Amino acid sequence: MKRGLLIVMMLLLSVGFSYGQKKGSVIIKYTGFTVKYNPNTRQPDWADYTLTAEHVEMSNNTPKVSRYFMPDPNLSLPQATPADYSKSGWVRGHMARRQDMKWSEQAIKESDYFTNICPQNDVMNNGVWHQIENLVRRVATQYDSVHVICGPIFTDNANGYIGPNRLPVPDYFFKTLLVKDATGYHAIAFLCPNNDKPLTMKEAACTVDKVEAMSKIDVYSYLPDQIEFTIESIHDPNIWGL
Repeated sequence: MKRGLLIVMMLLLSVGFSYGQKKGSVIIKYTGFTVKYNPNTRQPDWADYTLTAEHVEMSNNTPKVSRYFMPDPNLSLPQATPADYSKSGWVRGHMARRQDMKWSEQAIKESDYFTNICPQNDVMNNGVWHQIENLVRRVATQYDSVHVICGPIFTDNANGYIGPNRLPVPDYFFKTLLVKDATGYHAIAFLCPNNDKPLTMKEAACTVDKVEAMSKIDVYSYLPDQIEFTIESIHDPNIWGL
């Protein structure tokens, strides 16, 4: 059953399926993840990947790899640059987590491309966002694999713009997790305001429906309607150890 979920998710990634269309955005399939990149914001609309228990084990045994943030050299569309983040007060936040890509030298290199990066508040990035990222790894080990979708949400642009390219700073970030076991599919979502207010994972947890309403992205449209309706309308913190 768990292997079946992994096969379904990898097939969906291989055909470059889309959760939501935003004008000018393009799907880019990298070694370990897929993004829908928006040249207007110079950020991903979303990032998508499947993390397996094997990936977690491999990355845990891989030596530290130096970070090197840079534009995707194979992409001709407008991208952010290091100057956009320099002295901006915002950190370079990975959507597809860098640690989750350490199983492949190419995958971790690609995770540092600005096509996978958004401006994040440092407190949020190192607080609840980091805790959710660690939860993803625990879930991948427990269920053999987990399907992760995450990205920025722009509402009223309260955080303004940064850098010479005037990157809009997201108001929120979301992350959704999907697993399958002998009882069926289970999903949970997290919604994190992009500010320095302390937040716990339990406080950030919500239904996928809520994330979809704010992001305008139909996250699990590839699932049968009844399954999609059920898993997106409820979330049980106990399943996830919250």
